[in-house]
Amino acid sequence: MNQPLPEDPMMRDLVRMARRHQMTRRTALAGASATAAALALAACSPGGAKKSLSPAKDLSDAEKLVIWDNWPYYMDGNDSPQSPTIKGFEAKSGIKVEYNVNVDDNNTYFARVKNQLASGTDTGADTMCLTDWMASRLIKAGELQPMQYDLLPTVTANYNNAFKTTLGAFDPGRKYSITWKGIVAGIGYNKKRYKELTGQDAPKTFQDVFENPKLKGHIEVLSEMRDTLGIIMLSQGVDITKFTANDFANAIDYFKKKVADGWIRGIKGNSYIDDYKSGDAVAGIVWTGDIIGANAELGRDDLGVVLLDSGSTFACDNYLIPMGAQHAKNAHKLIDYYFEPEVAAELALAGVNYVTPVNGAREIAIAKNPKIGNNPLIFPSDSDYATKFKVFRALTPAEDNTFSKTWSDASNGVI
Repeated sequence: MNQPLPEDPMMRDLVRMARRHQMTRRTALAGASATAAALALAACSPGGAKKSLSPAKDLSDAEKLVIWDNWPYYMDGNDSPQSPTIKGFEAKSGIKVEYNVNVDDNNTYFARVKNQLASGTDTGADTMCLTDWMASRLIKAGELQPMQYDLLPTVTANYNNAFKTTLGAFDPGRKYSITWKGIVAGIGYNKKRYKELTGQDAPKTFQDVFENPKLKGHIEVLSEMRDTLGIIMLSQGVDITKFTANDFANAIDYFKKKVADGWIRGIKGNSYIDDYKSGDAVAGIVWTGDIIGANAELGRDDLGVVLLDSGSTFACDNYLIPMGAQHAKNAHKLIDYYFEPEVAAELALAGVNYVTPVNGAREIAIAKNPKIGNNPLIFPSDSDYATKFKVFRALTPAEDNTFSKTWSDASNGVI
């Protein structure tokens, strides 16, 4: 999909700036640079009352095609159109998949398609995978087709209940969204360097990292506001599913003090993982899938990650079908296919190191590769879902503008 740049001059320049950055799935959640923060403030909220749009005419029966927009590093075969699971779907269904790595950031992607979404016309994608908070906005704006569960028998049979309920609270009943993958943030550390500096094998609490003077100047955090401040708030005993503006302010104050006092050496997107590999960053807030992937790249377990008892943030990227989708029925078939346990397990075994919402995939993965199948960061336990994973609550448009600006100001200059 090659959408034209927005006509608005300010938005056009911001999008051009954003596209010049090399982003991965990790930077994406960030909205991390000044560019992404500016986009968030300038254009990310659809705003206004819920629209009365109708689904476009479905061409699925005549056109055996489905167009899927997704993030980088989310498909077996290194995001290639020759992905084994994509080829498997095409062989099974007779439907051609146009798989596009078009989502480099929730805000920049929205800026590209916002006019089509608002008018209910074709965005160029039959389904796209976007993060909870953006999905919530599009649902509230009335810009998405409802899911047709009569076309989703495999989803119905295999959808992990935690993703349908607690982790899908922004979309009660999952009427408009279905989980693609889950993303966990926790405390990561370089095992050797952490042991050298602290004498401990691994951190056990938030305070073991952020209040240990031996780690001053060796801590890095994520540039994604919802993860870094979410974990800070959780450490302060705040329920991030219903935090207040005062709770947010307290977390910002803590973060700013740690920066001013020299504890935090950097706030980064995708480049942070290289600092952990080298040992320049010893501990901090990370995405767990990155740690798994980095160890796989290194061929050894140099890096560790822990899920704190105080809680880890959890977010999902979700299948959405816009009102203007031309092949909605085919999109449903695609979604249903990826809820087959064998397919979900194949993705995990191929190195897609994010959490699957598909029941039964873990058992298949264990049989084929016990190390992956028994990894709680790829296949968390029911207890983890119930007690350790917390979802940063949805923000109102006014809160999003205010909080994003506050975060941008607080993190500006921390590299």
